[in-house]
Parts: sequence; C-alpha cells; structure tokens
Amino acid sequence: MSQGGSYSVAAGTGFIDTVTGNAGGAVGPDGSDNLNLLGSGSVSVTGNPGANTLTISVSGTGLNWSVIGASQALVVNNGYFCTGGGALSLALPAASVVGDTIEIVLDGSTSWTITQPNAATQIRIASFQTTLGVGGSLASSAQGDTVKLICESINARWVVASMIGSITVV
Repeated sequence: MSQGGSYSVAAGTGFIDTVTGNAGGAVGPDGSDNLNLLGSGSVSVTGNPGANTLTISVSGTGLNWSVIGASQALVVNNGYFCTGGGALSLALPAASVVGDTIEIVLDGSTSWTITQPNAATQIRIASFQTTLGVGGSLASSAQGDTVKLICESINARWVVASMIGSITVV
C-alpha cells in the first residue's frame, strides 16, 4: 500500500488546518473542525475517541474460497471450486468496485455459466467482449476450465485477467 501526504497546523492554534494525501488536493476541516477519513474496498478506518487514534486496516488480502454444487450469485473477492451438480449458473454481483476479484474453477460440476446482472455489465476476454447487458455470458466447456475476473469499472465492466481452457463468449 502506498503511503504519503502531509498536514499543516494553523499558526498558533495547535489544530490541524489541512491534510493532503498522496493523491488529490488539500482537505480542510468542516464547520465543526471535523475531518473525516473514509476507507474504501478492503480498507477500513476505525476511530477511538477515548484514545484520540485512528486505525487504518486492510482486510481480505486474498480470496475466500468455497466449494459449490449449486447455482448462485457470486460474491466479490471470492473463489469458487464448482465440484458438484449439473450446469451451474453463476451471477456476477450487481455492485462491484475497481479491483474486486472473482475466480471460478470447474472441477466436477457439468459446467458453469457466468451471467451478467444488469444492462450496464460486460466482460472482456482478450480481444472479445460479451454481449452488453443481461444477455451476455461466459461459459465453461471442459473440466479444469478456470477464469479470474477483475472489476475494471464500478458496477459495470469486468476483465478476464487469466484463463485456462476454452471459454465460450456470448
């Protein structure tokens, strides 16, 4: 994780006047002399007023893996081994942020199809793209087929970062 930034103290007050991060411009306090720090994605900021501290944490540095045998909605930052059942329908999440990741491995189920949740969703795989919206999908064709998807655009575009096998693009 990149760190950087600076702060300035208003002359003679002992209070922070502005804070500047490693990107964007300087930020000053609101009318109540409050400055809010917000986490995003896997980063959280927890305040402890009694100790006058802020703790910045990063969670989920890896994927949580599940063994599945039924159709379901996919959850970001999760991996799935499809080991049982017939043809599985796996719906991309409607809400996603840049960098969210999902991996899927066919290892026992008949097949999987990754469906798109809304009119704005699309998946890019190499030089191909799925049909924009709910009609687009990716499908496995053989045991061992694997895809790693990464969200490229909030709630909309996913890219296949890696792939094993022959994936059908609709």
